[in-house]
Amino acid sequence: ARARTAAERMLLDGAVQRDTLELTLPPSATALEVGDAVAVAGQGEGPFEITEIRDGLARKISARAIPPVLIAAIVADRPVGGTEGSTARSLPLVAVAHLPPEPASPTQSRLLLAASAQPWPGDVSIAESVTGAGVARLTRNAALGELLAPLSAGTIYAWDMANALHVKLYTGHLSSRDDEVVLAGGNRLAVETDAGDWEIIGFAEADLLAPGEYRLTKLLRGRGGTDWAMGATSAGNRIMVLDDRPLALPLPGVWLGETIDFVAYAGRSDDVGTALEAQVGLGPVLPLAPTHLQAERASGSDDIGFTWLRRSRADTDSWALADAPLDVVPEAYRLTIFDGPDPVQVLASAVPSATYAAADQIADFGSLPGAFNFTVAQLSPVYGPGHPASGSFAG
Repeated sequence: ARARTAAERMLLDGAVQRDTLELTLPPSATALEVGDAVAVAGQGEGPFEITEIRDGLARKISARAIPPVLIAAIVADRPVGGTEGSTARSLPLVAVAHLPPEPASPTQSRLLLAASAQPWPGDVSIAESVTGAGVARLTRNAALGELLAPLSAGTIYAWDMANALHVKLYTGHLSSRDDEVVLAGGNRLAVETDAGDWEIIGFAEADLLAPGEYRLTKLLRGRGGTDWAMGATSAGNRIMVLDDRPLALPLPGVWLGETIDFVAYAGRSDDVGTALEAQVGLGPVLPLAPTHLQAERASGSDDIGFTWLRRSRADTDSWALADAPLDVVPEAYRLTIFDGPDPVQVLASAVPSATYAAADQIADFGSLPGAFNFTVAQLSPVYGPGHPASGSFAG
């Protein structure tokens, strides 16, 4: 652009240099010098700049017209930014997890969104692909990563000392924490299963093996009502550190049971976006599996009595309550009895107990059974049977 400006100036100067003046002055005009400006009535548009003086019997002067003050309208090429001011387009890695409700809102599941990018574009905006409606704006670079080894199922009732999480983080870091802190909710990860669900896991010990690579032990499994999600979990599955960087949103009810398409835009200059999809299953909103299943023959009878305890997503683990809050109304259960892999009897109950009459046992098995397996599930009037708990009867 500067070279074009100089060229325009030179062309303007050349256009006015054709107007020159030659004149002879008397010796009394000796005060004039080269560079002075003179005007001669009736000669050109003037003024003229003296370019040469020749003294002799008379003073001869050569002059040229002074270019007028002109403002050139110059259309310059778009300047190319220097390398120090240029930035590469950021392609964010975005994770979307459907998680169970918080105890304060037991009927409202959550959509957890997190994004990681290098370089961080300032923010990542998430929009619904079909409608273009904005869903969330992520302003912090979250700690995302992947599993480096498969993870087996574990117990939810005690520390899992048998399994270890071998993970790699793309950004951020992990550290060990006291047991009390972990029991209170510290050091939480969301781990994606092969089925596309997410299990929340706590960990007390973190060993750094290599840059960004950790071995996590002394685990708390199935936290936050995600024990139903424990299943096959392979190397390469995504993980998300549950600190204050991911953004949790109430999940719209119309998204339940659907696969939602999103577009992630990295910063304000990204008008293309990166497509992603999220599975929004019913698992996080179904009633939790009951616990403490028992089955035994009634005294003085061949009937079999079943008892269990319900669990609740509204349970805050408070010791002040005698029973878990009832978060699914009306209270109802389905008990299914199996002969091998085949269901032979389904019992309905409005309380956490049921009776399997001797006559029904004989009708189902041909005689009084010595052993069988059974499941119990709490029923939701909206979503149907919840997650089942398995038990066994052995005489």
